[in-house]
Amino acid sequence: MNSSNIYSIIMEQQPTACSSSVQMPSSLPRPAGENNFKRISRTEDNNPFPIPGLAADILHMRVKEGSKIRNLLQFAAARMQGEGSNSNGTSLRQVLFTGSGRGVTKTITCVEILKRKVEGLHQVSKLYYKTVKEVWKSPQQGAPGITMERSVPAICILLSKDPLDPQEPGYQPPQIISGPTEDAERRRGLFRTARAHSFQHTAKRLCLDDSSVCFP
Repeated sequence: MNSSNIYSIIMEQQPTACSSSVQMPSSLPRPAGENNFKRISRTEDNNPFPIPGLAADILHMRVKEGSKIRNLLQFAAARMQGEGSNSNGTSLRQVLFTGSGRGVTKTITCVEILKRKVEGLHQVSKLYYKTVKEVWKSPQQGAPGITMERSVPAICILLSKDPLDPQEPGYQPPQIISGPTEDAERRRGLFRTARAHSFQHTAKRLCLDDSSVCFP
């Protein structure tokens, strides 16, 4: 499943309104702007991932908005290319990438790059929603804060050297990489440039974590 397809599914499944519960006394004067409040905690639900049969010791790469793609890929690629092993001492065969909110874009990017570094990977992608609870502190001394609960889009992508169930929704077979000819390389370069332009245009229209904040 490529990036454009995943974005289309997210936009189709995006709820019309976030499920939020805000606790603020009516007597409390509203601040001049939302930026006056400071977030002091953010917790996410720990529900199981919607991919069946995941091993307990699978390599789990949690991708966040501020994560460095280079660091994530260096670690994941080294482990998948035989420089690491699981608890049983065997080489790693699978890796799970997860991200939510504004981390969804970076999660997809990590997966697409790793599939080019490690060939022959089977893939299963799942889109879902997870509940996030945030506590915001008021700038006014002694004033109560705000507690919000909302649903944000999330994604989990399993990459495996071993075959996966092709009947599983979200399954994608390994990519077929053609021989390195000059014409093929040039076409791939043009495709990457066009896709990057389209990717940036789509990202501007996609608000994942908050209706008032969109990707740059």
